Amino acid sequence: MYQKAILASVCLALTACGDPLADFERLSDVPLAEDPTGAQIVTDEADTPPALFGGLFSRASADTAATESDSSTAGDTSLLVRSTADASDVPLGSALPFGQVASVCAAKGTKLGKEIDRFPKRGSGYRLYDTNPTTTAPRTFYVTGFRDGCPRQFTAALAIFGAPSMHEQLRYGLPSDEYPYSDTDKAYEGIKARMCGKPKGKPCGSRIKSVERNTVFISTYERFGDTARWSDMLVHNGAVLAKTIKSN
Repeated sequence: MYQKAILASVCLALTACGDPLADFERLSDVPLAEDPTGAQIVTDEADTPPALFGGLFSRASADTAATESDSSTAGDTSLLVRSTADASDVPLGSALPFGQVASVCAAKGTKLGKEIDRFPKRGSGYRLYDTNPTTTAPRTFYVTGFRDGCPRQFTAALAIFGAPSMHEQLRYGLPSDEYPYSDTDKAYEGIKARMCGKPKGKPCGSRIKSVERNTVFISTYERFGDTARWSDMLVHNGAVLAKTIKSN
């Protein structure tokens, strides 16, 4: 079910581009934990895992990966409006470097572009907008649903929403001695501990739907079909809690 949902999101984002994923691995090729509750806790901080949906494109080598991170994970984040991950404001029409996130309060209505996805599927939640869905070149994307009412802007060739439940399947299915926790992983563990009462490395369980009412991952790629650099963002309760830029 998740494979179909993710591939459908990609197709919506890349209408009129044929089948651009034909030459890449599918999510079904990514090994998932048969028993997520038995997953090992990561302790080695030397390497970094692929992006949330990095398996759609390639399995990046953990031996050659590097990260740049921003996060606001300390203490109670329930009233957080801005974090170090999205603290800046930019004028409408600005072009951001890949990996940066900024607020654009002037981006409204048709200026946002085309809505290509929303999370959760029902309710207001978060909405993802593509300013030019007919191209695979890097371009501006917007996300709405933030506490301060201002859309967040970033640059990517491809952007995908990811459910926390899928994150858990991928995260807890990765070998613990090869893929350590990124800042986005750590931030999610804090949310899960507060909302689900579960320790690090253990899935949320029956309360996952409550988590998914206001929590979503965003995976972005600098170049379409190229995993030289990618980024993960974690949005929770109307704020960007953490982002991590990864590179081979």
